[in-house]
Amino acid sequence: MKKSQLFAKAAELLENGAVIITGADLKSGVLERAQVYFASDGEAVMDIISKDDLVQNFPDEGVYVLVCAPEGQGGEFRRVEMFEGAEDMYFRTDGTKTESDDFAGVPPVSFMETVEHICALKLKK
Repeated sequence: MKKSQLFAKAAELLENGAVIITGADLKSGVLERAQVYFASDGEAVMDIISKDDLVQNFPDEGVYVLVCAPEGQGGEFRRVEMFEGAEDMYFRTDGTKTESDDFAGVPPVSFMETVEHICALKLKK
């Protein structure tokens, strides 16, 4: 998808009640926290949540990850599937039932927090 298509698809997903994951911290293949966007009062809202929060509040409308193309000029949204393993719930974007979490290589939450902070900076003149 081209950037303009990604923007339109993001709006469509959020308007329909889906959640978009833009960052994920994994430790030994298990999600610790995720940066998510969701719709609230007609706006896209960002929050950082734990794995338990995602499991307990997994929306019927779906969860998607934003995957950017290597050249930076496009990308796609991949649906996240949640399934029960032997000892835990797991999330995968690749269609497998491997008992570890996979979010298609989105960046770490700490990277995304830094980007958000830079966007909100008020610089001295």
